[in-house]
Amino acid sequence: MKLGMHLFNSLRWAPIVLMGMASASVQGAPPPIENFTKTPTIQEVSISPSGKYLALIVPGPKGFNRLGVINLEPLGTARIVASFGDADITRASWASDERIVFMASQRGLQIKLGGAGSFAVNQDGSNQRQLIAWQRANFSTGTNIQSRMLPYEWSVHSTIDDNSDDIYVSRSISDVGGDFKELQLARLNTVTGELKSLSYGMPDGTRRWLLDDNQVPRLVVAYKGGREKIYWRESADAKWQEVANFDPIQEAGFVPRFINREGEILVTARHKGDTSAVYRFDPRTRQIEPEALVSITGFDLNPVFHQDSRTNALVGLHFRTARGESYWFDEGLQRIQRSIDKALPPGRSNRLYCGRCESSRFIVVQSKSDTQPGEYFLFDREKSSLQLIGASRPWIDEATQGHRSVHQFAARDGLMLPVYVTHPPGSTADQALPAVVLVHGGPWVRGTDLAWRAEAQFLASRGYRVLEPEFRGSAGYGFRHFQAGWKQWGKAMQDDLADTVEWAGKRGLIDPSRVCIAGGSYGGYAALMGPIVHPKTYRCAASFAGVTDIELMYSVHWSDFSEDWRRYGMPVLIGDPKKDADQLARTSPLLRAAEIKVPVLLAHGGLDRRVPIEHARKFARAAQDGKVDIEVVDYLDEGHGFYDPANQADYFGRMERFFDKLLKPAR
Repeated sequence: MKLGMHLFNSLRWAPIVLMGMASASVQGAPPPIENFTKTPTIQEVSISPSGKYLALIVPGPKGFNRLGVINLEPLGTARIVASFGDADITRASWASDERIVFMASQRGLQIKLGGAGSFAVNQDGSNQRQLIAWQRANFSTGTNIQSRMLPYEWSVHSTIDDNSDDIYVSRSISDVGGDFKELQLARLNTVTGELKSLSYGMPDGTRRWLLDDNQVPRLVVAYKGGREKIYWRESADAKWQEVANFDPIQEAGFVPRFINREGEILVTARHKGDTSAVYRFDPRTRQIEPEALVSITGFDLNPVFHQDSRTNALVGLHFRTARGESYWFDEGLQRIQRSIDKALPPGRSNRLYCGRCESSRFIVVQSKSDTQPGEYFLFDREKSSLQLIGASRPWIDEATQGHRSVHQFAARDGLMLPVYVTHPPGSTADQALPAVVLVHGGPWVRGTDLAWRAEAQFLASRGYRVLEPEFRGSAGYGFRHFQAGWKQWGKAMQDDLADTVEWAGKRGLIDPSRVCIAGGSYGGYAALMGPIVHPKTYRCAASFAGVTDIELMYSVHWSDFSEDWRRYGMPVLIGDPKKDADQLARTSPLLRAAEIKVPVLLAHGGLDRRVPIEHARKFARAAQDGKVDIEVVDYLDEGHGFYDPANQADYFGRMERFFDKLLKPAR
C-alpha cells in the first residue's frame, strides 16, 4: 500500500458541527519575544481509555508544570490533580480509566544527574503514590521495613488497559564504567507497589522489549559489540531464539514495531528500496516479505503505531511527510479523520487521540499548521461535533505568523536537498530579504517539517527569511541521503548550507549579501564552521550548545556519550580519531577559530552533559586570541537546551540585536 496526499482527499466527508471557533485578527507590530518562548498552556494530552477524561500538562503560577484533568462529558475545565513546588510534571499516561501515571523532573538536578521521579494518582487527585525515586532520594526507609518505591534506574515502559492498576516498568542496568548494559522488564501495581519480573532468561544486552497484543513479551532487541540482535520466542515460557543479527548503521536491518498473538511481526526496513517502509517479518523463516505493507514515496516511513487500548488491535499509523499525517486501518476512524480534515481550516495536520479507539464516544484532536502552534478539539461521535478544548499558545495570532513552504533543489554534486522556508508575515516571493540559515541539531535526525516552529517564526517576525535545509546526513529522506553525510562534518554537509543560500538567492527569495547562520548542538558546530569554510557567504554566526572540536567529543568523558557510541558509531558517521585525525583537525572550529572574520554570538548551558561547556570555553579563548569579534553568554543553570523561558527569551533577544546590527532588515 502506497500512501499519498491523494488518498486523504478522495472520499466523501461527513458533516461536522464546529463549536467555539474564533477568528484571528491582524496585528501591526511584531509580536513580543515572549510570545515565542513562554510555556504553552497545554503541553501534552492523554485521553483515558474510555474517553471520559483528558489528562494534560499545564503551567503553574510559579512556572512549574502541573497535571490537570478535564471531564469530557460534559466538557469541563481543568482541575489540578498533582503538582510540585520545585519540579515540572513532564509526561502522563493512563494506567486505567481512573489512575494516571506521571513523571516529574527537577530542572537543575535533572540536567546534572538525570533526577526524575515517577508517580501515580487517581483522576480526582486522591491516592497519590511515588513509584520510582528521584535520583537524589535515599531509598532506605531508615528502618527494617523495605520500601516498595523503586530506585531511580527504573522507568515507566508502557501502560495496560486490562481492568487492573498495573503498568510495565523497565530497569536500566549499567556496567562498571557506567555505560548502559541491558534493560529488564517487570509488571508493577501502581496502588500496592507489587513488582513481578518478566526478565528471567532474557538475552544478554537486551535494550528493547516488544509485547504482543495479549501483553506477552515475545521479542527483544539486544545490542553488543556494535551489532544489533533480534530475539523471538513462541510463547511466554519458550526459549529466546536469535532471528536476526546486523550492524544497525551500515547494514540493511530492520526495526520491530508491532506483534500480535499469532506471531505476525510488523517492522520498518529499507528492504528493497532507498526509503524505509512497513513490512511483515516472519520469525520462523527469518525473512521479510518482499512487498511493503505501507510505504510513502520520497520519505522514510517511521510511524507511531496506534493500538486500541482494550483490544490491542492495530488501528492506525501516525507519520511525517512534509507535515504530520495519519492513516487508519479501521475504516470508521479513517472516515472520522477525513471528516475532521474537511471541517478544520485547510493546511492543518489533525492528529486523533483515543484510548479504546474502536468503541469510545469521544476522540481528542490536536490541530496545527505552519501558523497555528496547536489547538485541541473534542470530537463527539454521537453528535458528529467538534468543540474547542483550548490552544497550546492562545496568545499567538495566526495572522501575524509567517507561512512556511518546502522546496527541493540540487546541491553542487547533484544530491537533491529539501529546504523549508519561513517567510516573514506579509512578505512576497519576489522580495530579496535578509536571511538566516537555521541549521538543525543531531545531525542524524529529521530536522523539521511544515509545522509551526518557535525559533523560525521568531526570526521571520523580525523580517528575516529563514532557510532550514535538510542537509545530507539528515534522517527521513532515504538511506542515500543519510549515508551521503558520513564523515562530512565541515565538508559536503557544510557545502549543502552554502548551496542553500545560493539557491535562495537565485530564486530571488533572499539578498545573498545579507545572510547569517545559526543553530544549536550540531547546528551550532555548523554555524561556527560556516564562516571558516565559506567566508564570503555569511555576515555572522550564532551558536548555542555547539560542538567546537570533534576530538573533544572523544576525549571529554563527562559527557553523556556512551563508549559504544564512541567506539562503533562516531568513527563511521563522523571520523576515526586516529585514521581520520587530519580531517578532524581541518574540520575543527576550535583549531581554526582565528580564520573567522565575522562577528560570532556564542552561548552555552553550564549543565550541558551532551556537549559540555568546555567546548564553548575553549573556543571562546581561541577566538579571543585570534581577535575574533565574539559575544559570549553562559546560561549556567541550563543544559543542552532551554528549560527556563526567561533564558530562552534572553537568547532570542541577543540574536535579534546581533542580526539587526549586521543585516539591517527592512520593516
